[in-house]
Amino acid sequence: MLTDGLSQDRLQIGGWFLTENRDTPYDGSTETSNPLRERTSVRVWLLSADVRLTGQFGLQVTTTVPDVTRSAIVDRPTAPFYFSETFRGVGDTSVLAWRRRPIGRWGVVFNGGISVPTGKTEAPRFRPELDDGSLVPLSRLQRGSGTVDPIFGVSANRLISSIFRPGVRVFTTAAARVPLVENQHGLRTGASWEIGAGASREIRKEWFVVIGRLSWLHRNQDRFNGTPVLVGGGDWLYFAPAVAITRQPVTIQFEAKLPLHRALSNRQLDSSATFQVGTIWKVF
Repeated sequence: MLTDGLSQDRLQIGGWFLTENRDTPYDGSTETSNPLRERTSVRVWLLSADVRLTGQFGLQVTTTVPDVTRSAIVDRPTAPFYFSETFRGVGDTSVLAWRRRPIGRWGVVFNGGISVPTGKTEAPRFRPELDDGSLVPLSRLQRGSGTVDPIFGVSANRLISSIFRPGVRVFTTAAARVPLVENQHGLRTGASWEIGAGASREIRKEWFVVIGRLSWLHRNQDRFNGTPVLVGGGDWLYFAPAVAITRQPVTIQFEAKLPLHRALSNRQLDSSATFQVGTIWKVF
């Protein structure tokens, strides 16, 4: 989770709740049947603290708390078999340093740091046979990567006051997480990166803002001892409308992330939308 830094406040606390239901299988970009009625329900809490140490430099710490349930129904002659597994608990923690720097009319923020493996990992299990050269997992629920992973990104924004007064703020972002090594069980999480651009406008001065954003997300497949894992990986194009309501010192934001296009690396479950709500408290 990247930060735009703090320009005036010294300390900011945030909390976000994300939810999605992956219940539709896709092969590449094509929707396929779901005879086992497979479903993965994802609920994630994100807790963050952002502190400004100098005029243009600061730190952000973010911890995830995932709650994920994977289920399926197998029809049998006698009675259906209901499969379900759940994991919940503390996930990985990111520690980022940020640096604000104006460039021309743009306010630019550079981010860099690491993801710390505070989430629990387990030895993955796979079918004995490969599928098109890839491992087929029997269970893939992990709270974290089990490795220290570099994270970096940059964001830029500027206010264009000549249109739709009092103006429209345009922005662009780019971020990446790049795991470099395998964890103790031989699993290496696939690298991911995302680029995006959008705009926001105040509807009610300083307290009600509408936001629209387009983004492209790419994820590599995980690898186990160098062999690709046949779940995960692909490209997604998203449109994310959002609104933010501010009553100082608190801001509440609602966002829906809608996939406009997907090109997945293999057959996997995906969702029709991801929703999140967050609260930001400017402490002082």
